[in-house]
Amino acid sequence: MFPCYQYYLEIKNRILLLLFTWASLLIVCYHFKEPLLFTFIDSNKYYNTVPYFIFTNVDEIFYVYLRLVFFIANQITFVIGLYHGLMFLALGLYHSEYNQLKSIVKIFIVTWLCSIILLKKIVVPFSWSFFLSFQETNDHLQPASFFFEARILEYFNYFTNFYYICMANCQLLALTILFLNNVSEKIGTVKTFRKLFYLIFILFSTITTPPDIFSQIIMSSSLILIYELLIFVKYIKT
Repeated sequence: MFPCYQYYLEIKNRILLLLFTWASLLIVCYHFKEPLLFTFIDSNKYYNTVPYFIFTNVDEIFYVYLRLVFFIANQITFVIGLYHGLMFLALGLYHSEYNQLKSIVKIFIVTWLCSIILLKKIVVPFSWSFFLSFQETNDHLQPASFFFEARILEYFNYFTNFYYICMANCQLLALTILFLNNVSEKIGTVKTFRKLFYLIFILFSTITTPPDIFSQIIMSSSLILIYELLIFVKYIKT
């Protein structure tokens, strides 16, 4: 019973640390809520001047601030929770198992950071300009005019939805890397999965990209190119 009680104490202490970290992140993020919200809005390159958003309820801005604070705190706490889980399992694993699990966590964190950069620099500006291009009308063919005014709550939902889409795409790439690292040393085994991965990449790109063929081709081609490069590196190593 004594070792089990030690495990119980360690789990309880790590959970308390995570709760304390989460509460501290909530306080810090709420204190800097205006700069954080501006960081989200700054990804939008549609406005040539200072961006503006409308709100229709008196408490909508406060609600957006709360959602933003909880969103950031939850994401960071989840990453820290992965570290605590790795440290808790470290003493019960072989050295090779620990290194493999550590590599998985590192790949997840790197792809998570890459998904954030991809979201802010490419996905949000490109998708925003694509959807707003429909308000550009031709006076001869379509005399009706459309004018868009963004609502802050809807823009926040738009941003978070694309965040999860980008993170899913990057984690798919991470799973591909892990698969190629753990696959058989025979290159023929990798080749047998090529058509299956091509189909998965095309379907995933169709679901997660904006509804235009150009975005789907870019996304699927990028995933296929990275996959082929990984196969080539695997072939060189073996």
